[in-house]
Amino acid sequence: MDFIMIIINTVIDYLTPNRVIALLTAFLMAGGISALIDKEIILRYFSSENRVVSYLVASVSGAILTVCSCTVIPLFASIYKKGANIGPAVTLLYSAPAINILAIFYSAAVLGWDIGILRAVFAIVISIVIGLIMEFIFREKKEEKRRVKRLSRKRKMEMKKLLIFFALLLLMLLDITASPKFFPQLSYSIYGSFLVKHLIFVILAIIFSIYVKLNFDKREIKSWLLETKILLKIIFPLLILGIAIAGVIKALIPPEYVANYVGQNTIFSNLIASLIGATMYFATLTEVPIVKSLMDLGMNVGPAMALLLAGPSLSIPTVLAVSKIMGYKKALTYFSLVVIFSALCGYLTGFILSQP
Repeated sequence: MDFIMIIINTVIDYLTPNRVIALLTAFLMAGGISALIDKEIILRYFSSENRVVSYLVASVSGAILTVCSCTVIPLFASIYKKGANIGPAVTLLYSAPAINILAIFYSAAVLGWDIGILRAVFAIVISIVIGLIMEFIFREKKEEKRRVKRLSRKRKMEMKKLLIFFALLLLMLLDITASPKFFPQLSYSIYGSFLVKHLIFVILAIIFSIYVKLNFDKREIKSWLLETKILLKIIFPLLILGIAIAGVIKALIPPEYVANYVGQNTIFSNLIASLIGATMYFATLTEVPIVKSLMDLGMNVGPAMALLLAGPSLSIPTVLAVSKIMGYKKALTYFSLVVIFSALCGYLTGFILSQP
């Protein structure tokens, strides 16, 4: 009975009005990405003769594709077999779950924008570095190469329309998740608990609604809302599960255990956190409340970042599945690189955020 109450109280504490609004807005953005953006255009760049283009597209594609460490595997297998070099393909394999738009904004809302931004930046950098190393170690020649076609005028107009759509949603997210530490003016009270940020959010939401009504047809809107609903049905229950696990962790693990192993920003503690993240399976978003609970118990911000970077992108099932596609040697090399670079970026995070 005590555990049930702990879980209920933990869920209630996490799902504050601001976080719920931020999550719903992020789901609307993710649904729009899934429904309105042609993924074939993105994937076409993986066969670009320009390696810089291939790596840049691969490194940020997680924000476009919105997948987790398991659902990215068939996508990785498809582009790898179709002719993409191992470098950009592995960059996608890491970045797609690591730069999930929902996870980045939820990290910022729960853990702070400093951690949220660093997580996104490090994930992009790690994905490119690992891809380049894999390409250097396992040199491959792929015969199939396709030039990226220029966008037509109609496609450019469509992209402009989508850019404004996502820019408005992004402004709404930035506003509702703004930290009082960095933007205290937005947290001034207008009436009771109704703050300046809430008023701005309402105004932006009205502008966004009018824009969608004027620029998108009923089919597009229906498809967008349907994708948002599907994502909510799949991910939100997993998020609640993650929050419940976080509550149990806080109740069962003595703070001194956490302090002893990951309470300091050392290479060893970051490697432990990175290895734990790389071997365990974290469903989308569940890593955030779990890391928050560990930080409440004394986990240093460095190991916390190492866990955030390694956790969503790797797991034992992921490594086993990937090994079937590109072989055990390449899969184990990929696993080792993710663990090492996640630990190094975690250590760097602890150093950066500990500075006055």
